[in-house]
Amino acid sequence: MRKIGLFKSYISLRSAWNVFVLLIKSNYGTYIGEGPQVKAFEKEFGEKFANQLNSENVTAVNSGTSALELAYELAEIGEGDEVITPVFTAVMTNLPLVHRRAKIVFADTDLDLNVSVEDVKKKITSKTKAIVFVHFGGNNRGLKELLQIAKEKNIILVEDAAQAIGSDFWGKADFTCVSLQAIKTLTSGDGGFLICKDKKMDEKAKRLRWFGYDREMKQKNGDTDITEAGYKYHMSDITAVIGRGNLKSIDKIISHRKKLIMEYKKGGIQAHMWFASILSPKREELMKFLKENGISSGTHHFRNDKYTIFGGKKEKFPNMDKIEGQYLFLPLHHGVSVEDVRKICTLVNNFR
Repeated sequence: MRKIGLFKSYISLRSAWNVFVLLIKSNYGTYIGEGPQVKAFEKEFGEKFANQLNSENVTAVNSGTSALELAYELAEIGEGDEVITPVFTAVMTNLPLVHRRAKIVFADTDLDLNVSVEDVKKKITSKTKAIVFVHFGGNNRGLKELLQIAKEKNIILVEDAAQAIGSDFWGKADFTCVSLQAIKTLTSGDGGFLICKDKKMDEKAKRLRWFGYDREMKQKNGDTDITEAGYKYHMSDITAVIGRGNLKSIDKIISHRKKLIMEYKKGGIQAHMWFASILSPKREELMKFLKENGISSGTHHFRNDKYTIFGGKKEKFPNMDKIEGQYLFLPLHHGVSVEDVRKICTLVNNFR
C-alpha cells in the first residue's frame, strides 16, 4: 500500500548541484557566508513575486521567525504595546512578542481557521500598536479587510506569510514575513524573507540582520560605526543557492498544488496553497482510519492561549472552542497526485 505523508520537502536537482558547485568552489576561496548568492536570491525572489509585493525591499534572513523578530523590531513594538494576533497559529508568530514584552491580545478564529476579522475589530483600542494577520495554510481571507482597518486607524499591519507563497493575495502589509523552512512550498532548507513597504525600513532591516553593520560599507572600509543593536539573522550563500535552485521550479510546484486544491474542493474539502483541512467531530477515529489506508494527517498547530508562556487559557473564544477538537490537516504537496486526492476525498466522505 502506497503511503502518503502529511508533508514532504522539495529539493530540486538544480539546488543539489548548486550546493555541490559552491562547496567545491569554497576550497578555492569562494565565500559561503552572506555574499553574492544571497543578493541574487533576494533579487530573483522579488522579481518572481513582483505582482504581490514591493519587490525592491526584500531582505533575506535565516528563518521566518527571524523575519518576524525583525518586523516587530522595525515596528517599534515594545513593553506594554498591545498587539492583536490570532489565537490559532504557529507559536512562532507570537513568541517574538513575548520577547518584546508586548501585551498580546488574542483574536478568535473563524471556521476556515483564519482569524476572525469581526473579533479583531472588537479588540482594537486606542493602545493597539499593531495587528498580525496569518495566512493560515495559505488562506488569504480577511487580509483585504484588515488592510483597510489598519489604514483607517493608523495601526501597523504585519503579515505572517510563512505559508502564503503561491497564494493570490499576499505581501501587502507594512511588513511581510516569509518562511523558507524545510516543508514550505518554496524551501531553502531553512531561511526566510522580510519584505518592507518602506525603503528606509528595508535598509534598516539589512543592517539589523547582521549585527547593526552597514555590510557594504564595512566591506569597502574595513570597519564602520554601529549605532543600532543588531542580530545574527543573515542568510548564508549555501542556503541561498538551495533557494535559488528551487525558485526555478516554483511555477511547476504552484501549478501542481493548484490542481490538488481544485480536486480537494470537488470532493467538498477546504484547501489552500499549503494544506487541506476538514472539521470532524470524530477526529481521532478519522486519523486512525486514514492511517490504516496509508494517509498521514495531523493537527500540527494549536491554539496559543493554552501555553503557559502566553498566560494559559483565560478567555472564551467561541469558534476556537468549537473547533479545537475537530480540525485536521490533510496532505497537499508535490508528492501527492490528483489520484491520491481523489482517494483521500473518497475515504473522508465515506467515513462521514
